[in-house]
Amino acid sequence: MKVRPESRSVPSHGPEGSLSRSDRAAIALRAVTVLDRDEIRKLTLDPEQDEFAGSVDAVFDALQDSPHTRMEHAFAIVADTRTVGFLVLRERLALPDWAPRGAVTLHSFRIHRACQGMGYGRAGVELAISWVRARRRTASQLMLAVNARNMPAKALYLKLGFTDTGRTVHGPIGDQHILTFRLKRA
Repeated sequence: MKVRPESRSVPSHGPEGSLSRSDRAAIALRAVTVLDRDEIRKLTLDPEQDEFAGSVDAVFDALQDSPHTRMEHAFAIVADTRTVGFLVLRERLALPDWAPRGAVTLHSFRIHRACQGMGYGRAGVELAISWVRARRRTASQLMLAVNARNMPAKALYLKLGFTDTGRTVHGPIGDQHILTFRLKRA
């Protein structure tokens, strides 16, 4: 499934460097495959962030080797034709052990370091929530695990409406807090 970005110029930024609501609407998700690895690899992070997001090669190797490829959805976050971020959504049999049945989970979220602090992270998370609401109508929540040392990321998720479940799991580089966003239905 491909979600094409609108054909607009790269959004302008407000006085604090954040995108306006209308500018965030110009950002889209675009489905990517293992063939897009080189494009996503260009999304560089500061070294301390890179350890939390995981290497792009490791993410794409896992996607390529997964027995549940139809349940793992990799997306570029695109502003006009410029890729500014990346994320993976997992569901059903591809869920991690800590996620309950009926959830969708967010993984490998990254925003290119030159685009951080401008609202692309917020827009990417909002797009992920919208994708789940529109395409996985039975999902009850969007969940993620954030490293306990990654306080800026946790603060962003909490600001966007995620709540801390109080659960902690041990991840590849330390303890991770489990956060959830309840998907309210109309």
